[in-house]
This record gives sequence, structure tokens and C-alpha cells, in this order.
Amino acid sequence: MLGATVVHLVRANVVDVAVFLGTSVLMLVLLRHDRPSRRPPWWLSRPWSGPAAAGLLGLVVAVQPRTSAAVQLALAVVGALVLVLVLRAGAGGPVPRTSTRRAWVWALPLLAGCLLELADFLSQPDARTDNADHPTISALVDPTLDGRPVRVAVTVVWVLVGWALVRVLTERGSRP
Repeated sequence: MLGATVVHLVRANVVDVAVFLGTSVLMLVLLRHDRPSRRPPWWLSRPWSGPAAAGLLGLVVAVQPRTSAAVQLALAVVGALVLVLVLRAGAGGPVPRTSTRRAWVWALPLLAGCLLELADFLSQPDARTDNADHPTISALVDPTLDGRPVRVAVTVVWVLVGWALVRVLTERGSRP
């Protein structure tokens, strides 16, 4: 998180700096405090809540330009809401442990991808100019997200997957 903060600081992405730095600080603070477990709000487990949230955010993304303040605000509100829900849940039961052998199956490709992304970012002529020979993921994905249908579909899938993860994390907090 702190590494991402530094990258966004270099790129002068004010919103991303605030998000990553704020999340990093919050994580450091919360690691020092043991919060009591609480039940998730009633509306989180309703079958309509995830699709309704995904549809609403998809609509905001559909009618606004990709870099508009409304889209950034909508995404920030979703992030803040998720953060509050997960923090409200408390520690809860232990997270199921994955065997070390299975963890490496995920950890090695993710670490390699992060290192490749960092190398591609550092190979750019400057922080705001993409390198066509070594493009970052955002340089490859951004042109695709310019199309509204793709952007809406990605947003809806992102919200639904996030909703499922939030439900797991908040329900974990309500278990003894």
C-alpha cells in the first residue's frame, strides 16, 4: 500500500494518493487495536442489495465520462462504505488458513506481476508518459475502459465480486 502511495504521489494522482495513504495509515492503526465483533447490517445479506448497488454504480459510470468527479466520488463512497462495514465487523473468527504449498501458487504469479508492473512503470520516460515497449497494466486497460458498455460491465462485475467479499468479511466478524 505504501509503495502504491509513492507511485501515485510521483504521478500526482491526488485522489489515489489519499485513498492509498489513508488506507495504509488506517491499516497500521487498526493492527494495534482489537475491535469487538459485531453483526453485519441486515441489508448486507439481502439478495437484492448487491445487484442494486452494482446497478446504481453501473448507471453512474454509464452516464458520466470516465474521469469525471461524479465517477470518482461514487467509487470513493463505495470504498468508504466497504471500509466502514469491514471495520465495524471487528476481528471475528480466524481466517481459514491456506496451506503454504497452495499459497505459493497465488503468491508467486502475483509477486512476479507486481515486479513486472514496477519495472514497466520505472521504464517510462516520465510518470505521465507510457512506454509503448513496456506498457503498464493501466496503459493496456485504459483504452478498453473508454467504451461505456465495457466500463459499465467491469463496474458491475467489480461491485458484485466486492459485495461477495464484504459479506464474507462482515459475517466472519459476527461469529464467536
